[in-house]
Amino acid sequence: MNAHVTFVLDSSGSMSAIREDTIGGFNTFLADQRNEEGTATVSLVDFNSTVNITYRGTAIEGAPALSKDSYTPGGQTALYDAIATAIEDTTSFIDGIDPANRPETVVVVILTDGKENASETPQDVIREQIETRQQECEWEFLFIGANQDAALAADSMGIDADRSLNMAHSGKGARAAYDSTSQRISDARSTGTMSDFTDEDRLRQDEADR
Repeated sequence: MNAHVTFVLDSSGSMSAIREDTIGGFNTFLADQRNEEGTATVSLVDFNSTVNITYRGTAIEGAPALSKDSYTPGGQTALYDAIATAIEDTTSFIDGIDPANRPETVVVVILTDGKENASETPQDVIREQIETRQQECEWEFLFIGANQDAALAADSMGIDADRSLNMAHSGKGARAAYDSTSQRISDARSTGTMSDFTDEDRLRQDEADR
């Protein structure tokens, strides 16, 4: 199966506390997905006070790993601007592919440890964009949030609460979140259907928070 994953990754200042595990977790995610059958491309959108498209539509085999040089947390949390950029760029990337070769599965993963505090894009615009992609294009969205009610935040943006995960703001929590996310994407790539985060995923976060 042909899949595309756009990862929207928070690099605001508060992510400094889990920087090493964010790097390690993301790189393990890439390694896991390289072992899956089928083809996949990945885009990485990094955001703090501003939004940066680190790379787009890169074959999973050649997707650059994160490092201490490429992942340097600082600044605020322009979450809505980042999601809007990710949706627009992913749409442009897919539209540029011959229809016969477009990915059957498109997943947008959003990971943040803080609430929106720096965007120009309104929340209702984000909700409309997400709902449109879900309903008309059958895109899948996952939301992982620390230091907030992830289900509430996801719902406010039009993402099903079952596709959200409260992440413990710790190294253990970050790594478990990446592992859970990788499993959801592996399911989507192998079956064509995205599965919800499980009770086991949530239990691991509860244990990481103790």
